[in-house]
Amino acid sequence: MKKLSLKIIAVMLVVCMLFPTVIAGALAGDITGESGNENSVTFVLEKVSETTQNVIVKLVLSEGKALCFDAQIEASDALTCSEIAISDSLKDFFNENMNGTLSVNKETGRFSVVNTVQISGPIDIAEITYSKSVSAGIKLSDITMKIESCYHTSSDGTDIEADVTVINAIPQTHVHKAAGEWQETVPADCSHVGQKVKYCSECGEVAETQTTDKTNHTVTVDEKPATCTEDGYHKEICSVCKEVLKDEVIKAPGHKITVDEKPATCTEDGYYKEICSVCREVLKNDVIKASGHKNTENQHKDATCTEDGYDRVYCNDCNKVISENIIKAQGHKIVIDEKTATCTEDGYYKETCSVCQKVLKNEVIKASGHKIVIDEKSATCTEDGYHKETCSVCQKVLKNEVIKASGHKITVDEKPATCTKDGYHKETCSVCREVLKNEVIKATGHQHKKTDTLAATCTENGYIREICLDCQTVVKETILKAAGHKYVKDVKQATCTEDGYIQYQCSVCKLSGDRLVVKSPGHSWGKWRVVKEPTYRSVGIKRMTCTTCGEYVEEELPMIVVPVEKIVIVPEEDFKIYCKKTDRLQATVFPEEAAYSAEIIWTSSNPEIVSVDEDGTITAKLRGTATITASTKDGKVTATRNVTVDYSLLQWIIVYILFGWIWYL
Repeated sequence: MKKLSLKIIAVMLVVCMLFPTVIAGALAGDITGESGNENSVTFVLEKVSETTQNVIVKLVLSEGKALCFDAQIEASDALTCSEIAISDSLKDFFNENMNGTLSVNKETGRFSVVNTVQISGPIDIAEITYSKSVSAGIKLSDITMKIESCYHTSSDGTDIEADVTVINAIPQTHVHKAAGEWQETVPADCSHVGQKVKYCSECGEVAETQTTDKTNHTVTVDEKPATCTEDGYHKEICSVCKEVLKDEVIKAPGHKITVDEKPATCTEDGYYKEICSVCREVLKNDVIKASGHKNTENQHKDATCTEDGYDRVYCNDCNKVISENIIKAQGHKIVIDEKTATCTEDGYYKETCSVCQKVLKNEVIKASGHKIVIDEKSATCTEDGYHKETCSVCQKVLKNEVIKASGHKITVDEKPATCTKDGYHKETCSVCREVLKNEVIKATGHQHKKTDTLAATCTENGYIREICLDCQTVVKETILKAAGHKYVKDVKQATCTEDGYIQYQCSVCKLSGDRLVVKSPGHSWGKWRVVKEPTYRSVGIKRMTCTTCGEYVEEELPMIVVPVEKIVIVPEEDFKIYCKKTDRLQATVFPEEAAYSAEIIWTSSNPEIVSVDEDGTITAKLRGTATITASTKDGKVTATRNVTVDYSLLQWIIVYILFGWIWYL
């Protein structure tokens, strides 16, 4: 088979992605390595990692060489492909050998590899990530793989279909991987061991089981303290298993004696007492008899005017008087000297003892002032009164006034007549309480009436009332009975996004009963479906639709990236530009299909001479030469243009005028 151009390879790759059953054409290429069997190619599918939510498997080209191949990986219904990630090793290979294309489709689980240079094993091809709808660990039968259209170049340069061996290295059955902290499933107690487990990090089931040691006893204490004469005990028992852990006898310690004693006096008995300080038992109680008075003397003191004297017998042992005869004090013999005070002059009163000459009392009697006796008669509303003040001692008239009659002070007490009760109007003097006027106001009767109506509700009675507007009394009332609720069923069906409900509501008063919420089931999403395939001109679109309501969500599929093979800068020759001027360079990429995805980076070798913007616009700054480079983002394809900056004639004249004189220094 002849070698094919890169354009033909790209077309074949698109055909393989659109029609998975079409076998990709063989491509010629360079030999990058040797193997034991020239026509044998071996692919291995192995598990990389797994959790209860997802699993990652890896496709490896383990032996042989390949120009191109289509890989189809299928999984059970419990697994959904969420990502197909090309390995860094394969990406590096394609960056070094750019005449090729990689394409993946995670919805179909298919990806294709095409290059004009052979890929040699061992090399990682891709990692495929699946989301798990159940936590059970995967096994060999859950994921299968087939390789189609695998071609490589034989030793004579002919492109031939390889003998492909596919090895599924996923374990036949799931093997648990214990992870995380131990979880207690059976608590231990003082008589039984417990159990703890670790769960499998991949499927969440029990992966490892261990027993835990028995716990310590829960001790409760039963004890009785020893007394002075009786033994006690101390017992410890486990409250869980009832085992007796400790049983001790506490010996009686015997009495601890304390002495309480009081010596006998001349007149009072004493005592000697022994008591146990612990149990308070009286162990000994002796009486010590009184000794009687033995050391006495006679004592005498004369009486004075104010103090008694005595004859007595005194005991020197107990310091007490045994017998005593009191000699009464005679008292003062008082002589009085006095002068009576008047209303206006002070007097005095003096008492002196004629025996001891002691002044017992010496008082100044102040002038008492007039002792006023008031004679008065209050004025009434109609008669004058008077106020007269006379000293009762010297009979002098000190004040004599006439109090004029004040006249009546009228206060009005009245009560308006109501519809049913009489009223009155009463005038009374607030001073003398004489009733000056007393009139009865007759009841008016109900004269002004209105009808007040309250409609009955579902739960409360209404009424029709005849009310007096004057006294607000209900003259007549008719009760309107409550009708009760009239319930109507209100139903809202649940949708994919909103809850529904069932509720009963009264059609009259709108009272609602408890609402029974019907939970929204949520969207029932189907599988992703490609509605627009990506091209090198535009992105593709994939769509997932709810099978219940028809609502859908869309995601973009990245457009096909065509590698840039060549960049041409316009103008196509080096050129000159005057200082301070600008110009724009244009970069054209080949093949043409690459223009839709290519990103061109512009740089200058000397930005101080010529700077360049991201759109290729250059600005001449100083005299000199700079190289402008246009390159792909990865820097593997470049094109350059040399730009020389010089002064125009006018700029040369300005430079000469400004700086030319320096040449003559």
